[in-house]
Amino acid sequence: SVCMFVVNNYAFCFGALINNTSSDGTPYVLTANHFTSSINFSSCIFWFNWQSPACPNPSASPPHDQVSISGCELKARNASSDFCLVKMNDTPPSYFHVFYAGWDRSGIPTNSSVCIHHPRGDIKKISFADNSTESEIYSGAPCWRADWTMGVTEPGSSGSPLFSQEKKIIGQLFGGPSYCNASPQEMYDYYGQFSVS
Repeated sequence: SVCMFVVNNYAFCFGALINNTSSDGTPYVLTANHFTSSINFSSCIFWFNWQSPACPNPSASPPHDQVSISGCELKARNASSDFCLVKMNDTPPSYFHVFYAGWDRSGIPTNSSVCIHHPRGDIKKISFADNSTESEIYSGAPCWRADWTMGVTEPGSSGSPLFSQEKKIIGQLFGGPSYCNASPQEMYDYYGQFSVS
């Protein structure tokens, strides 16, 4: 479900194809509001499955032009919890092999969490927080704090989803100090709570 937004061929942000209560395949994408505050939604391109079969980056970039969707429209946004919901102009065809992520709006902390993202516009990565999420106020909003135990996020990972141990989205990346080679005290991030958004 995780995808990369490309705007004007150089600006990157991230989101996730997300299910709705009708489970009807409407192509909604959840992302961060701060990225979308001044973009032309019709110019967005969504790349899916831009990934490697192994952790190290491959010697050549995996193809993405055959698994992309162009254009979207704004459906909802809230700056306080930094969420934005858009609807892609087209539904991904079956050969994209995409999934519509489930979500949890209970607001109950989870025992562990995972973020799937494209740090600094890189191919898809995964970060693990093998500890409980904590609810904290970040930039004036209730957020989930994820303390990374393996992997990190980096600038440019904004909007990427935080999944609970039940593999449901509980938030989208708002901000935080995490980056590659960060000190142990900086290995965490804040996610706008889905229950608030």
